[in-house]
Amino acid sequence: MRKILILVLLTAITSYIAFSEENKPKIDVLYFHATIRCHACLTIEEYTKNILNTRYQKELKDSTITIQSIDFLDEKNEHFQDEYQLETQTLILSKKVNGKEVKWKNLTKIWDYYYDFAKFEKYITEELNKFLNEF
Repeated sequence: MRKILILVLLTAITSYIAFSEENKPKIDVLYFHATIRCHACLTIEEYTKNILNTRYQKELKDSTITIQSIDFLDEKNEHFQDEYQLETQTLILSKKVNGKEVKWKNLTKIWDYYYDFAKFEKYITEELNKFLNEF
């Protein structure tokens, strides 16, 4: 009887952990760029990847955070222009629960800070941490 109780308890715990991981919120960091890219656009992408790879290694590894660079002018990606009201190169944070987007934010100040990595890093980190701390 005791073995059965332990087995049931272990099964319940394992199921709960699997369910929790499956329903764990995810954050997609989406960098939208034009087909032709200027120095500033390339710098923003480089800074963003550097920050994520340095500060959020664990979250990248367990896929809590993902990063994508997307040409929003490419025909297959044009739908993003309406979804995120894109007019120019943009960095979007998109929070998903159960694979469904529940919140997103356009990080508009990237253009104010791209010339200064320290300010850019502080801005991106603060905004990303807000999204992470909502879990």
